[in-house]
Amino acid sequence: MYTKVLSSDKETFLFALEELKEKLERVDFDFLIFAISPVFNYAINETIQKIFKTNNYIAFHAIDSFCDNEVQNKSVVMLAINFEKSGKVSKFFVEDIKNEDILKTSDYLNNNQDKFHLIFANYSNGRINSFIEKISKNINYSPVDNIAGGVASGMEVENELILNIFTENKILNKGLIILSFENVDAEVGVSLGFKPYGITYKITKAQNNRIYLVDDGKNFAYMVKKLFTNIENPDIRYLWYTPIYIIDEEDNYISATRTISNITDEYVEFFANIEQGKHFKMSFATYIDLLQEDEKIAKQTIEKLPFPEVCLNFSCIARQYVLEDKSTEENKIYTKTFNTHLFGFFTFGEIGPDVQRNKLVFYNETSLPVIMKER
Repeated sequence: MYTKVLSSDKETFLFALEELKEKLERVDFDFLIFAISPVFNYAINETIQKIFKTNNYIAFHAIDSFCDNEVQNKSVVMLAINFEKSGKVSKFFVEDIKNEDILKTSDYLNNNQDKFHLIFANYSNGRINSFIEKISKNINYSPVDNIAGGVASGMEVENELILNIFTENKILNKGLIILSFENVDAEVGVSLGFKPYGITYKITKAQNNRIYLVDDGKNFAYMVKKLFTNIENPDIRYLWYTPIYIIDEEDNYISATRTISNITDEYVEFFANIEQGKHFKMSFATYIDLLQEDEKIAKQTIEKLPFPEVCLNFSCIARQYVLEDKSTEENKIYTKTFNTHLFGFFTFGEIGPDVQRNKLVFYNETSLPVIMKER
């Protein structure tokens, strides 16, 4: 499999695609994946088809995307794939993730468990989290090690969230696309890096993505606000250094992180669903902790699949904040360890296997490096 990752920061989408086309060393590509800044939101499908003359592509919005070691803003980054043996890629998409699509999507994954699947999803007003976790309960094979992906990231313009996924003549603003790779080997790493500390809490009152009470009726919002003691002009993003770790009750291990998005006097709100009755611990990390974990996970991943031909990194936008001015270092670790091109973006949520490979999980503040090689 021949791959190339290219970027353009031209101010016009047409000019950006023309530059990418000129940079391609080969014209016989099989599939294209575009990470597009939300500053571009007009005639996306039409322009891609005009310049590259194909429907074998997907595109999605990303505030910051990855071109090898670099983090690109207000740009277009493209991954070009050419299969050189028997590799193939196909598309499955859901235009609006409603309950009736859970079984449809689960059946698709169960019927194609011999393929590797990359999911590119829309935030869908926060519904994507519960959608992924309901799909996980319907997956009937094990280990669940052939699925990974992320949620496109966007920005508000005149009270409208610009965050879409594009393919052929469709614009998905409430759905997802699954790219299914045939005759391609892949490995998924799960890099957390936050260290749990303190006591274990039980969630005794929660609804959707909000925790109200823990243990014997303690107001969790009051407890979290205490973290801001003696801090002037507190910013909610300070709490991105301290996400909570949800504990898997059956096997007693950390299953996923949850990032705080808002605090009121009554509840603490998160960027993903919270289940009442679950247990959790508080956690903490600096950029040093995250990068050390990235390096450890990268080494473990390449041991399972040496000489990969491309890497994708799905990394959380809140993780980017904790990485501070070291956000490019994560990708440098991956490109150095995997010795291949890297494509990806900072997401609004990551989708991948739990650390035990027992189920599919919706993550926050996690990096999922995915390496692939044609069989």
